[in-house]
Amino acid sequence: MQNEKKIEITMITKQPFRVGGKEDPLRGQENPVAVVGEQVVVPGSSLKGALRAEIENYLIDTYYDKGKKVWQPGKEGLSPCIPSSEKQLSEDERGLIKNGKYRNGGCHYPCDPKPNKCGNNTHAICPTCYLLGSNGLPGFVRVPFLTANISPSELYSSRVDRYSETVTQGTNRPYSLIPAEVTFKGTLIVVLNNDIKDWTLGNGRKLSEKTGGDIWLQQDTWTQEKIINDLIISRLKKIEILGGHKSKGCGPVEISIAS
Repeated sequence: MQNEKKIEITMITKQPFRVGGKEDPLRGQENPVAVVGEQVVVPGSSLKGALRAEIENYLIDTYYDKGKKVWQPGKEGLSPCIPSSEKQLSEDERGLIKNGKYRNGGCHYPCDPKPNKCGNNTHAICPTCYLLGSNGLPGFVRVPFLTANISPSELYSSRVDRYSETVTQGTNRPYSLIPAEVTFKGTLIVVLNNDIKDWTLGNGRKLSEKTGGDIWLQQDTWTQEKIINDLIISRLKKIEILGGHKSKGCGPVEISIAS
């Protein structure tokens, strides 16, 4: 049996908004917005990425000593990971790891004893991956697609010739977007406990394979209420911009919660 908490999410676009979808030649759309069936959506992956970023920012702002460039004593396990393989990290991301803001290596389970993998090391799961899932291990939060009953609008993007100051031939391309004041809705699920796995939100999980586990829970008083309020609900409300074409004015949103 699994006990769950439902969190109703309402997102209102405050400016034109765009999350891109796949090109649709049958409809003549080169740069459509994301659509499932006949509904415009904010994919769960987009909302999850925004939520993850807000959790990371909160942990760093709250527990990382920016002056000394170290985590507060006893709070090292709260450092988030960058969910990526070593090969895919950019040099700038490696700089964040070098400064200690992020831990080295994405969270995974189990640790691989091979010399070119984990070797004798055991890697703990960070708070963000505890909630949203890591490589090889699910989390406690299921992020929804947000949907809206709206037909997208269409605009054009082009490049201006620097000499003639007219639109360069062949650069006028259409793209779809959602207008301001459109309401998207969805239901986020938080697993409070799973009797089959014997997992409870706020407790370290019983994992038999090689891993550092959920040691971050020992580095503060993380009750279910604190996790839900501080790391989920408050972080969702902090999401103020989402989607693409931000440099063109798109993206500002307002999120409210009912649970």
